[in-house]
Amino acid sequence: MSFLRIKPNLLLCLLTLFLYAPFAQADDKEDVLNVVLKWASLENNLMAQAELVTDDRVQLFEMWRRVDQAQNLKVQLAQRASTLKQDPDWKVIVTVEAPMVRIYGDDAAVVSFKRMYEVIPGIGAPKPMWQTYISMTLIKENNIWKIAHMHGSGD
Repeated sequence: MSFLRIKPNLLLCLLTLFLYAPFAQADDKEDVLNVVLKWASLENNLMAQAELVTDDRVQLFEMWRRVDQAQNLKVQLAQRASTLKQDPDWKVIVTVEAPMVRIYGDDAAVVSFKRMYEVIPGIGAPKPMWQTYISMTLIKENNIWKIAHMHGSGD
């Protein structure tokens, strides 16, 4: 008789797990995508953008690889300051197209998308759009998703 009492409870527990799991992963997918979209929207605020990446983020593009996030940010800020000194109204618009998010376990995700990078100078004509195919690995630490690795390749 006690077995029959346990069985419905076990069944209820299993059903709860099966029903909850897809929603938990769906929430993570949305959270990961929101980090990527926020990262793209902050291209004109590199300090705020840096808050979305891990201290040991690796960036890999066709001709270079950066493994020191502090040095990477230092270089980016210096380049941006030089550009803005010459053209104070210079800005960038980044568009994320067709993102695909995959969640692995509880604390890892991979995102793949096409990034359109458009430079809008204050002086002179806009530059041609630069397209890059990006893949990012994000990790969850203390319940916060951050970009740990980024790879980009051209057209």
